[in-house]
Amino acid sequence: MLEDLLREGAGTFIGRWYVTLFGVVFVWCAVRDLGWRRTALYALIALTVGGLAENGSVHLGVPYTRYAFNSDLRGDELFLGDVPLMVPLSYTFMAYFAFSSGRLLASGPWRTRASRPWHEWLLALILAVWALWILDPVSRLGHRFYLGELFRYDGPGFWFGLPLGSQLGFTATAAVLLGTLFAMGRAEPPRPVDGLLHHPRLPALLTYNAQVAHLAIVALVIGGIPADTIGGSYFLMAIPAAAVTAVLWSHLRTERVPTRSPRADARRERERARG
Repeated sequence: MLEDLLREGAGTFIGRWYVTLFGVVFVWCAVRDLGWRRTALYALIALTVGGLAENGSVHLGVPYTRYAFNSDLRGDELFLGDVPLMVPLSYTFMAYFAFSSGRLLASGPWRTRASRPWHEWLLALILAVWALWILDPVSRLGHRFYLGELFRYDGPGFWFGLPLGSQLGFTATAAVLLGTLFAMGRAEPPRPVDGLLHHPRLPALLTYNAQVAHLAIVALVIGGIPADTIGGSYFLMAIPAAAVTAVLWSHLRTERVPTRSPRADARRERERARG
């Protein structure tokens, strides 16, 4: 019994090394942001919500429509009900990185909070769903790279085999987890920051992009259809989004620089001439 548990634990945390890696970064970022107690509470909520949503979909088709995980994974990984544990575990960092990145993108590099809370929440929700639009279809190709075969959907779907219901269901789930995080962090005051490199949420933004971009790159390496299309779609979305962000942040930087009035400049010139 203990030997089986150790083997399955190793299969989950070592075999699924990418979940462990992102999980470690999540703990580091979240503890600095929320503290140990709120991080632990949020992780428990995210694991519970993820476990219920995944098992509900496997058995009832709610909220993501019906699908099934590869039964051959049993004995090699830990399971939560009929779902590999690494799947609901990933809810913790997927939602947190979207939350933290949304807050940074909405506020800009020179402050910690946006002028309107809903700006942060909307961007966070978009980021959470956007990540799934890349992660899930690439994960379905897992048998062609290190992920291995993970799951299959029963019915056809508009997005590389993923039904619309799965996207809508995840949007609702993400809204719950993001609502939890924003409730926990609602008291964070708007503080000035010296710039992007000094922003406390930069590690989360970098990690968010890493978790999505690396699978998009894997899809391009795999090649063929639909892998090339999935990987290419990421860059078709990411490059315009980055350009819009650069323009917005440049505008915010301009607003930070105080404009000098001609009258004040003339006064300084007179004082300089006298001196």
